[in-house]
Amino acid sequence: MLKAFIVSCVAVLSLWGGTIQNDGQFKAAVTSMGKENNLVLMIYTTDDCPECAYMKRKVFHDTTVEPYLKRHFVVIEKNVHKDKLPDGFDYFGIPTMFFIDRHGAKIETIVGSKRPRPFAEELRRIREKK
Repeated sequence: MLKAFIVSCVAVLSLWGGTIQNDGQFKAAVTSMGKENNLVLMIYTTDDCPECAYMKRKVFHDTTVEPYLKRHFVVIEKNVHKDKLPDGFDYFGIPTMFFIDRHGAKIETIVGSKRPRPFAEELRRIREKK
């Protein structure tokens, strides 16, 4: 019984990946920015989340969103059931989108999906906020 509990704890702890600055995807995103003053949009998803699929397949590629998103953000995706999640980036709903500066500071968090036009407005507001 104790052994099963310890194995469960280790499995849960292995999902946490330390600080965002040590996260491989985050480091690659910052490197890809070069000298641009972009933000990282880290989206938490699951395989069976219809809202996540809607955001990734429809909203992110909408003509009102995609050009601005590509110009000012680097998107990384974390599957909450499969990937190591960085400390301090907790979630209570899926999708959760974190907007992070190149130093790892969380600028804002959005929980849930949005339609293209409101999401484009949010991107502009968040970009101007930083």
